[in-house]
Amino acid sequence: MRRAESAPSTSSAGLRLRAAALACIAALLLPAGPAAAGLLMDDEQLPPEDAAPAAPEFSTRELIAIPMPPGMGIRIGVDPATIQVGKDGIVRYVAVATNAAGEATSAMYEGIRCSNAQVKLYARHYADGGWRPVAEPAWVSLYETRVRYSLAIAKAGVCQDASANGSASKIIRDLRGSPLYPTP
Repeated sequence: MRRAESAPSTSSAGLRLRAAALACIAALLLPAGPAAAGLLMDDEQLPPEDAAPAAPEFSTRELIAIPMPPGMGIRIGVDPATIQVGKDGIVRYVAVATNAAGEATSAMYEGIRCSNAQVKLYARHYADGGWRPVAEPAWVSLYETRVRYSLAIAKAGVCQDASANGSASKIIRDLRGSPLYPTP
């Protein structure tokens, strides 16, 4: 008489070991973000940054509203007349922050470098004193919590994958009717 062949062990320890092995393999194979997917450039690969123009005059009359992530207590709008795409690929613009009552509280003159998902603040504008340049402007990751509004601006139409979204007019058109963030 032949003995029936036994099925492979399905003990809970064996299942946990297999699950842990699969998790390790998945962690090695899945990209950790845009940089791992090869979409972003290292700082050494970037073209040199052109000198940023002086902070432009801006208006609050024609602001393009940027949908903010839930929980943000401010509203952000971009003045379309200030959007510039530099030869260095950096998109510079003025973003205006308003409080819940809709009063302008401050404005920021910034640049987004889509090729490595970074933003730089060049100057702040306050109602009581005009533009104040940042002493030492530095590039900051768009994924830092303190610049969530800049990430929203990038996603709403400033960046297309890892590059500037074409000309200033195309960026304005996409910001006004963003496919990623429908106009509220």
